[in-house]
Parts: sequence; C-alpha cells; structure tokens
Amino acid sequence: MTCPACKIKSKFMYKQNVTDIYRTEPMDNGLLLAPPMGWNSWNYFKHNINEKMFIEMAKAIREKGLLDAGYSFLNLDDYWEDDKRDPDGKLQADPVRFPNGMQSFVQKINEIGFKVGIYSSNGTMTCQGLPASLGKEYMDACQFARWGIEYLKYDYCYHKMSTRRGPQIFCIGVTEKGSDEETIIGAEKALLEGTAKLAKRINNYHGCMPEHNKKSPVIVGLDANKGSATFLYQAEKEGEYYVTVHHRYPVRVISDLIPFEIMGGMIVNDGEPMFFEPGKTRRPCHVPPVRFLVKFKKGNNTIRIFNPIGNRADSAMINYLTMSNALIAAVQNVSAETGVQKKPIAFSVCEWGRNKPWEWGSGVANLWRTTGDISWTWKSIMRLYEINVKLYAYASSGHWNDPDMLEVGNGDLTLDENRAHFSLWCMMAAPLLLGNDVTTMKQEHLDIILNKNLIAIDQDTLGKQAKRIQTGKFDVLVRPLSDGSIALLVLNKKNKSQKFSFDLSELSKEEYVASLAKEEYTVRNEWTEETTTGKTLEANVPAHGVMVWKLF
Repeated sequence: MTCPACKIKSKFMYKQNVTDIYRTEPMDNGLLLAPPMGWNSWNYFKHNINEKMFIEMAKAIREKGLLDAGYSFLNLDDYWEDDKRDPDGKLQADPVRFPNGMQSFVQKINEIGFKVGIYSSNGTMTCQGLPASLGKEYMDACQFARWGIEYLKYDYCYHKMSTRRGPQIFCIGVTEKGSDEETIIGAEKALLEGTAKLAKRINNYHGCMPEHNKKSPVIVGLDANKGSATFLYQAEKEGEYYVTVHHRYPVRVISDLIPFEIMGGMIVNDGEPMFFEPGKTRRPCHVPPVRFLVKFKKGNNTIRIFNPIGNRADSAMINYLTMSNALIAAVQNVSAETGVQKKPIAFSVCEWGRNKPWEWGSGVANLWRTTGDISWTWKSIMRLYEINVKLYAYASSGHWNDPDMLEVGNGDLTLDENRAHFSLWCMMAAPLLLGNDVTTMKQEHLDIILNKNLIAIDQDTLGKQAKRIQTGKFDVLVRPLSDGSIALLVLNKKNKSQKFSFDLSELSKEEYVASLAKEEYTVRNEWTEETTTGKTLEANVPAHGVMVWKLF
C-alpha cells in the first residue's frame, strides 16, 4: 500500500521549470561576443538629457580617443520618451528633449560613429512613470528597429506578475488553415499528468460542447506548473493548423476591483511554448477561446497545455523572452517591409538580480543585471562586486553578468578606488558603460578608462569571467585568457596599505587556470607595464586599491 506521504509527493512531482522547456541552448543573435562598451546617460545626468547634450557627449567621447578604444555604444536611459504614445499607439521621443524625433537623432549619432542604445521597462510604466513595453513588446521592438536602435536596456519597474492560476479546459478544436471544418477533442480524451484531473463544470457559452448551460467534463488542476493536459491529433498531411483552446475561469469574480487572470502555455510536439494571458473578467463564463496558428507534421501530433508560472522567476523570464523574441522578429519583419536591412538589437535584461537571471539569462538575452543600481561610493561598488564575483560560471561569449555601469570619475572616489573599480569590472568581463560627464572629466580618470591592457582583459575572446580564489586579507582573482596567459588581480579592501605576497605555484592547484600554469612566469604589471620574471608576486597594495598582472 502506498504511504500517505508518497501520495502527496507524487502529486507534486510533475513541476518543470520554464527554463527547462524554453531555449535550453543560449540565445544566439551573433551580438556582444565581447562585453559591450560605451556610455549611458543615467548615472550622472538622470532626467537632464536632450539631443544637444548627447551630440556634445558623443563628440567628446570620440575626441578623447574613447571611441577608438572601443566605447562604441551611446545609450539613452529613462526620460527619452514622451509621456504618451502617438495616435497609432507607438512610442515617441519627448518633443522638447528631442525636437527632431528619434530617427533623426539616431542618424546624427551614427554619423559621429556610435551605435545608439535605448531604454524601456518590462512593466506598465518605466521607473520614472513614462510609457513602457509590457504587452506591447512587438510594437515597440518594431519602432526601435525602424529608428535604427542597436541595444535595448529593459528594466523591471511596474512589472506585472503573471498568475500561478491555470486555465480549466473544456476541449480543444483543430482546423486546417483555410478550412472551416473544426475537429473537437474533448477534455475526457486528454492525457493528464501531475495535479491535473477531470471534473464537471457549467459550460456557458462554449459551443464546442453540445449540452449548453449544463455541466460538462473539464480539466482542472493546471495551476502553478504542477499539472498538464496533453491532447493527441492525427493530421492527414503536414501543414499549418489552428488550435483553439476552449477554457473557463476557475472562480467567479464579483467585482472589477478584484481582477482575475489566468496564465496558460501550449507546446505542440517538441516546439517552443506559446503563452496566453486573458485580461479581466467578472464572470467565469465570459471567456473567449484562445487560438494559435501552429505547424503539424503528418501523423500523430501532441498538444500539451499547462500553466508555466511555478514561481516569480518563471513570470519574469516569460515576459523578458517575449521581448527577446519581439526584437528578433521585428528586425526581420521591418527589414522585409521597408526593403532596408535593419540592424540587429542587443538585449540587456535589467531586473536587478531579483529572480536569479544568471540561471536563465543566456536563453533570453546578451547580458543581465545581477545587482541593484550602482552609486558613486566605494561601499556601493564593493556591494555589487561581492554579488557579481561569485557568478563567474554563468558568463560566456555573447552572454554576460552585468553588475551595472561604471562610476569612474563620479563622486568622491579616490584615484585608487577608481582604478580598482575599473580593474574589477574588466576582470569580471563586465560591460564597460561609462556613467560620467566625459566633457569635463579629469585626465587621471580618462587614463584609467583608456588603459588598453585592462580593456583587452575585459574584451578577451575566451569569454571567461575571473574567479576569486582567495579572500580575507586580500581578494585574489584569476582569469584565463585566449592567448594562454593568466590575468591575476589582488584587491585590498582595507582602509590602509598592505603588503601582498603570492606563490605562483599555487595556480597549478586551481582547476580554473591549472592548464595554463607554469613553473616560472613572465609577469607584466597591467598598470605600469613593468615586466619581470619570477615565481612569486610581491607588492604594496594601497588602501581600496588593486594590482593587476598578466602572467605569460
């Protein structure tokens, strides 16, 4: 006899993460094979932006040699958009800040030599309360493509969580495209898994069942990604078919003040999931069917229906991948419509690390924020570093951990703190997106962000993020590089200078770089370019400072 505990356990064994059924391989749009480099308006300017300022900034970045060094993106953050969409529902630029419109602005920045990035949010509004893209992903992606945008930072403010409550299914209908003959497959014919089960409910307004307004078989228990219903359909030939899902709401809602939504997903054969999320309703009977255009193979086909939202991360990922898909489709479709090849758009997920995006980000985006917002203090920089440094295993070419933008040149950071901040970001293969006023920056700060040795480490084609192999009195980070060398950084987090000593033979014991280890190394200081040969490293490391060496 099965024990009660085993019954309970088996009831909930079905659950499958959305990340296991969608894009199990990294997204490949061919972009950002090295971390992006450029400039973003938010850290220093916030809402004080306009076309004139951006053009002056672009010229200053170019004149100071930063464009040639690789800082090629000029990214608008929040406040670029008007407070309302145009009469056709499309996003539009603020008419005061950008009087000539966004397309004209992008062309001017392109002529100076930069790619243009833009900002929106995976919510009902941006963080500053302006129009955002949730529910309008494809429309906005097309607008970005028409303008010539090449990078999208997609925030998380005013995000609307998708519900864990799933649909209740009376039946599905299958119709060959171009025909009006529908084959009905009732709930009782579905293969049920997990918590899914057959019940009887009133069938109001569902013409797929013959006994109108009487209790009919219905599939329940498709909640929270713990149950699924699989229908079988035998197609006489390969081709496109419409699958119509006839469903109902699980409960009656008596007030518009209590909106109730359901979340459904459908997978045909081994294809990618398609999602549907109807809006508000007041009565469980007033639910229109949901229809999908799918491709069937000749012979047996499976149609699996479930609710993909098992947790908050599932909700976030589904909405981010909706925009990811929209960006790819928009570039293709706008190119076809206009006859002008549009530029692919790199995708940056910015949900602040709330839902562990490093675990699913590579299937959705080119980079993902691992932290909250940075500020121009040493405490903030260290807080973000401590989060991001642990995630080295998730970074790869085209897919990067993002601990937020650079604060070099901002606030009261010491010169050593500025140098340490830049060095840590380069070792962690982080995006190098400047956040200061380049037009007025000091030469000593310019020298930091122009360091060609550190930039080369950040941009290394092997795509490995540094691993921390020692912490305590000092942090020691190592990073394998594509030329067979090792980058090694030591960080002094203390408020006073400390003497550092390290036996390089220890590297042969560290699996991350062991294959590159040697008995003796040529050692180059990546800041002074002084070169020595030896088996040990010794240096006085200043307070809140770093030393970075390349070991050949």
